[in-house]
Amino acid sequence: ERLPEYFGEWNSLAKEAPKLSSQDKTLREKVQKLPLLDHERLTSYRELRLAHVVLGAIATGYIWQEGDQGVPKVLPRALAVPWCAVSKRLGLQPVICHPALCLANVKIKDPNRPVDLSNLSCLYHVVPGGRQAEWFIIVTAMIEYKFAPAITVSISTAYNDDVIGYQNSMAEIKNVMTILKETFSRMHDELDADVFYNVLRPYLNGWGGNGSSLPEGLIYEGVSEKPQKMIGGSAAQSSTMQLMDAALGVKHDQDIEDFLNKMRSYMPPKHAAFIELISRETSLRQYAQACEDVKTSYNEAVQSLIDFRSYHIQIVTKYIIITSNNEARNRDFESVSNKGTGGSSLVPFLKSIRDATNRALVE
Repeated sequence: ERLPEYFGEWNSLAKEAPKLSSQDKTLREKVQKLPLLDHERLTSYRELRLAHVVLGAIATGYIWQEGDQGVPKVLPRALAVPWCAVSKRLGLQPVICHPALCLANVKIKDPNRPVDLSNLSCLYHVVPGGRQAEWFIIVTAMIEYKFAPAITVSISTAYNDDVIGYQNSMAEIKNVMTILKETFSRMHDELDADVFYNVLRPYLNGWGGNGSSLPEGLIYEGVSEKPQKMIGGSAAQSSTMQLMDAALGVKHDQDIEDFLNKMRSYMPPKHAAFIELISRETSLRQYAQACEDVKTSYNEAVQSLIDFRSYHIQIVTKYIIITSNNEARNRDFESVSNKGTGGSSLVPFLKSIRDATNRALVE
């Protein structure tokens, strides 16, 4: 939950970073005084993952403190060197991404109680928004947790004509996707669209590319003099839906496929390798095409994925599209007014993904 005492300045600054950046506007001043600490003193995997969260929280606050127009072109050495080194050791990217914001940043408060939203908290809020930022992160984490039963059934690459076993696996996927949709709907309980769009979301941005306030990318001082482009935090960096696509044989349009493949470089490497393995080895769809008895159960599983993706479009419409058209919106971050923080044009992107899922249904 905390890095060793040697890294105390990182710990304390990361805790305060969202407030120091968005309200006090003093985070950059404090970062300039940070010493360059020796990342080699981080030894365990969990320490490295936590350091990736902590450095990301400080860095994203440093970069976005003054909005789109005040972005620095250089990330100071005291942040850039350890962040890049830790990222390299983990096989992750030096940017706020799903593994940092969510996967390594949520704890169970009381291990003797059931795992539910009231029993989860963040180690670091990472982005501004206080309790609402925490709610966004823990609901996202709960989606990951509730997805777990679908992992084992996706591994079943051949059922040896075990029709009942196949049907049970498809029913499990359908059940999991229904639970995920219910969990996703809890986002409304404690997250306001205005806070998400105007306060929290801008800090999930990446840098580089058309429309970015840092079109050339960001220079990581002491690492490279060449600016680096990074995609911001995105749900596409979660292994969950990419694994479902791989298991169920969903094929996307080439441009979407290219983007999703790029997102795998923002996942923990073993997650990406697992998705690629399932994609190569699975035969769930082929079995449904060949065996009349299982077509209905396969199609119901795919339909549950379509329904989840339709619901995702509804959520995005509420939290981003409608809010981006509000005259009172925060105009400090116009570069992502209606784009995903991963850089995609949101609704067309999500609709294309849903349409591809629809095409996977077996007639």
